[in-house]
Amino acid sequence: MKLSDVEANTNYFLPRVASTFEKAYPTVKSIRVEVRPVGEGFEPSRWSNQTEWLEVYNETNFQAILNCRNPRCFGGGLNLDYLIRWAVVEAKQTEYETTSHCEGYEGSPNGRRKDGPCDTYFKVKVAVVYKDDEVAPLPAV
Repeated sequence: MKLSDVEANTNYFLPRVASTFEKAYPTVKSIRVEVRPVGEGFEPSRWSNQTEWLEVYNETNFQAILNCRNPRCFGGGLNLDYLIRWAVVEAKQTEYETTSHCEGYEGSPNGRRKDGPCDTYFKVKVAVVYKDDEVAPLPAV
């Protein structure tokens, strides 16, 4: 199980997922999120000059939960929705960079053996334009 599986099987008292990006983030006009997972499970391409994995999200393809690519990781990934909601939007940040460690652990699938936290981490870079930052048109005289 990865983080998306854990979230899908958790019963919350209040619903946690909005149906659209617009409903989840009503103050955001546009967003660009770059995520670079670093650690086991990422294999640079032998046939190209690709040295890292880059995932880019915006308001049309935003994913709330990103799963860890480490095959030995269980329950792991990045809760991108939590990060964007509380560290960026609530703080009215227009640019934000951070490094987040995977929330999972390495070990056996049933959790009987835990070898320790997952070694994967995520480099996240966010740029946001808010709706109230738009320049209002001048009134007609």
